[in-house]
Amino acid sequence: MQYNSESLLCFQHCKKVNVFCYIIPNNCPVCKNDLSNTDLTIPPFRIPNPLTSEANKLSLLIKPTFGNFIRDFKRGDLLHIALSNSERKIFEFNENGISSYNFSPYPNWTNFLSVSLASLPYKFVDLDEVLENTITMNIWEGERYNEVNNNCFDYVISVLNAADKNSNQKLTKLQLTQEFISPAINKTIRLLSIVRNVLEDGFFLQGNITE
Repeated sequence: MQYNSESLLCFQHCKKVNVFCYIIPNNCPVCKNDLSNTDLTIPPFRIPNPLTSEANKLSLLIKPTFGNFIRDFKRGDLLHIALSNSERKIFEFNENGISSYNFSPYPNWTNFLSVSLASLPYKFVDLDEVLENTITMNIWEGERYNEVNNNCFDYVISVLNAADKNSNQKLTKLQLTQEFISPAINKTIRLLSIVRNVLEDGFFLQGNITE
């Protein structure tokens, strides 16, 4: 089965077992009974999909450095991050320097996390202007890129600190990771394990099917 960008469905028919799927099957995967003429214990509902191909306004964007979340990502893999402005324009820094993209679909950005900066306890002012200014700054030229000392994390931290006019304490990589990135990744990983099973088998069962 191919990945479906729509949200997963979840329902219960018998034995208090959650059934996750993209398409409701003709027969219950647990008891094998026909579902067309039977009541469901819990009717189908959508599980919100954290992955998107459309950047939100003023957000931190997160994706694996290699591969993609759906097929390849596992805890501990390298991440690539970027920022979006108030018009959903993406700004990223890598070995090619600064790249910016105005409209979806964005090159190399599909099924990524887009987390609002409003969830951080900081007040970012003039972020649009700060992002635009980085395009012409020497520090963000491609030849200045370094995987350890001048990478996408350094870029994002630098931009956010420049836009944070109301704080005397600078945001650090550790803070950004612990307060912002890790919670989003942990939530996504839990869902990815279900998605991968659904892609493999067409459905995933959660609960004790022997009761």
